[in-house]
Amino acid sequence: MTDITSPSPPLSQQPQQPAAAPALGIGASLAKAGYQLGGMLAPALAGRIAADAFGRSRSKGGRTLFRMPLGAQTFEIAGNDDVRHGYLWKNHGPTVLLVHGWGSDSSSMIGFVKPLLALGFQVASFDAPAHGESAGNKTTMTRFVKAVGAAIKSLDNVQVIVGHSLGSIASVAAIAHADARHAEAVKRLVLIAAPVSLSTVLERWSTNQHQQLPPAVIGKIYERLQVQNGVPVSHWDISVLGAAMEVPVLVVHDEHDPVVPLSEAQRLMRSLKNVRLEQTSGLGHSRILSATPVKELITRFIGPSHLTPTSLEPSND
Repeated sequence: MTDITSPSPPLSQQPQQPAAAPALGIGASLAKAGYQLGGMLAPALAGRIAADAFGRSRSKGGRTLFRMPLGAQTFEIAGNDDVRHGYLWKNHGPTVLLVHGWGSDSSSMIGFVKPLLALGFQVASFDAPAHGESAGNKTTMTRFVKAVGAAIKSLDNVQVIVGHSLGSIASVAAIAHADARHAEAVKRLVLIAAPVSLSTVLERWSTNQHQQLPPAVIGKIYERLQVQNGVPVSHWDISVLGAAMEVPVLVVHDEHDPVVPLSEAQRLMRSLKNVRLEQTSGLGHSRILSATPVKELITRFIGPSHLTPTSLEPSND
């Protein structure tokens, strides 16, 4: 059940027409042909290769050059080998944790820091495994979720989480897997451009024009990812992991998002208990993070009137 029957009118900026699909380059064409051949001759091998490609978080190169975000200090993230520290903008209020999406890093969420500090919140972020300054070029949803959970536990006073894209799945899953004290501490949850599940992401990725993987290869991807994650791909599903949550949820989604269709947000409306959907127009999948109306919408939703003060301090390195 939801607390509203329809979303608010879209928050509009300059409308954008859907871009025409780019033509496949030689490399992509060869990869597509290779997957087709692999599906006939060696689907298990092709599935392993494709699963590794799906888990890649960077197009090339390793970790990015470390730069301390302006006004931040580091805080220690204990008990996680992938991510050892994050960034903290200290303040007197409870903590908002910002969780970036796949293939991005904590800098993508930096636009939320200033308005949240102005409300009195403390703000924290980190680079997920194999993202930003964290080592590695590929990761799994399990490792992403564990990193979010470790950050929540280390900060110890997280009352709001703002997740973007696949970071939204990681955020909901981390709350679902957290101990009762840390899970119940979360009073507001914001999901921006969120897919419902990792399965829907994989299906779109494996069947788009750049891939069009044979069914035999797709089946092997699911098998490979289950081995890598320790759980089936279907486990990472907001509509299941978040179904019992009472925490108020704000879903913000652009009606023309080319990466995650609006239908995903509409599915979340049907599956979460206390959810509100706000649509934007013309902001796509990434620009939605920097739009002033979106920042204002989120700060109104998580305003401090419903939150409780805390004196708990995270560990600093």
